[in-house]
Amino acid sequence: MQKMKYKVLAADDEYWSRENLRSLISWEDYAIEFLDPACDGEEVLERIKEEKPDIILTDINMPFLDGLELLKKLQTEYPQIITIAVSGYDDFEKVKGVFVSGGLDYLLKPVGKEELVRILTKALGILEERETLRRNTETNRQKEHKLSSFMEDSEYSALLSGKLYGQFQAQPHVSSTGEFSGMAALMVKFYNIAEIAEKFDHDSLQMSLDIKTKLRKLTDGDPDAIIFNNCNKMSEFLIFTFLRTKSLQIFAEKILKEFPLDDYGPVSVILHEQTGSLDDIGNIYRDMIAVLVTRPFTYTHCILSCPEGESTSACQTVGKNISHRIEEELYHFLNTSQKNETRKLIFQTCDFRNCDNGSWSCLDVKQYIRRITGILYRYVQEQQPELTAQAEEAMDDIDYYMKCLDAGSVMSSIKILLNSLWENDSENNADSAGSQVEQIRQYILTSYHENITLTALASAYHMDASYLSRMFSQTYGETIIAYLTRVRMEQAIRLMGDEEKKLETISFLVGYDDYNYFSRVFRKKLGVSPREYRNNICK
Repeated sequence: MQKMKYKVLAADDEYWSRENLRSLISWEDYAIEFLDPACDGEEVLERIKEEKPDIILTDINMPFLDGLELLKKLQTEYPQIITIAVSGYDDFEKVKGVFVSGGLDYLLKPVGKEELVRILTKALGILEERETLRRNTETNRQKEHKLSSFMEDSEYSALLSGKLYGQFQAQPHVSSTGEFSGMAALMVKFYNIAEIAEKFDHDSLQMSLDIKTKLRKLTDGDPDAIIFNNCNKMSEFLIFTFLRTKSLQIFAEKILKEFPLDDYGPVSVILHEQTGSLDDIGNIYRDMIAVLVTRPFTYTHCILSCPEGESTSACQTVGKNISHRIEEELYHFLNTSQKNETRKLIFQTCDFRNCDNGSWSCLDVKQYIRRITGILYRYVQEQQPELTAQAEEAMDDIDYYMKCLDAGSVMSSIKILLNSLWENDSENNADSAGSQVEQIRQYILTSYHENITLTALASAYHMDASYLSRMFSQTYGETIIAYLTRVRMEQAIRLMGDEEKKLETISFLVGYDDYNYFSRVFRKKLGVSPREYRNNICK
């Protein structure tokens, strides 16, 4: 059934005239809902607020409130409604009164089908023009809001980077130190920011504005609250507010409720109650990052607080350690192809298979994986150097899933890395895999901005991950991750030709939510930083 776009309300004191208008044309063919007609002008005014008609067809001669008086009231109180007069008299003064009162046209009774269609077409044209203007105005307003939001983020992010890396330059639009003095700080960290971006068609500016708007509403419209998205790490939002202890905790709980786990993935909120001034923003940020890594490695929301009166180093924990003996045993098992013993040592000895039960922190997992993958990588380089690229690919997957707090995928990726050391190609059908790797290559070309991992591709195309990696490398002369990185860098270079696009935005558009990481990859591939490369283009 076609959805009605506009509504028409007719008013006439004569029953046959009302019914004639109702049956004269098939209103639904014009996407118009023909409302039950009114008997007089007073009834029209009573029904307008609730039924919201777009077009009103009114008889001139009616009791209580006649057509001309109704038109005058509509012109004053509801100027957006298109009005059309109907009368059985071809009287010049009445016709003149209709147009003076804002009427679109004047129809004589009995109203003919052709005349009605003609005037309706004219009215619908006006309504469509208004709708187009409204959409354009809304689009321009959104663009202005997004640009303004991004400029604000850029200013505060530049200030933060300056305080962190000692390259601070005065930012003319940044709020004064006095405005920060005595404020508490919060960091809101999203772990699935790339998946969230997909909801906004990878429009990073709109995503950032939407999240900031939600956060702003939770402050109850506090005009003094400062909220910005860290342009260097799009997954981080920083808030400065005058809220204190109890209110700050309530605010954090409201944030987690606003961003449900099923829709946004896990979120961490870090509270920092001790703030001095704008000059402290670098230290505040370091304190919050130091606490952030201590959160449990679980796919859940989390609220953490920075300890009062302690420095960044005091907030950090050592993490879980692997003894030198275990390292030697792991290397021995790899060398002697003891598969079961290798898996048992990695997943069971330190109970790593239960790393998501709340007893392991993010720092614990990060340090443990770094030691394990370091040993595996050393073994590959020394014993099977031809698998180096595949090992690096699997390690990239592990790193990505670790950042997403996805313990299951971390385990799977480690197993894929182990399997790549032991499995035999003969178990797979190379012919059938040939077309699949080409499909994967084409997918990367069009979807490079998405989160693409070896594990996810293997699952989507029903292939063994280690075998897929080898087949892709044999077919195209580079690993999947290397190919993906090259495509992303090529697209980044293309986007750099648009001087209006910020480098942080380009980073996000090609699949990197962390600008600093994007910059490191870019420099590794092209020998210069993104900023240096763009400056060379401009020259």
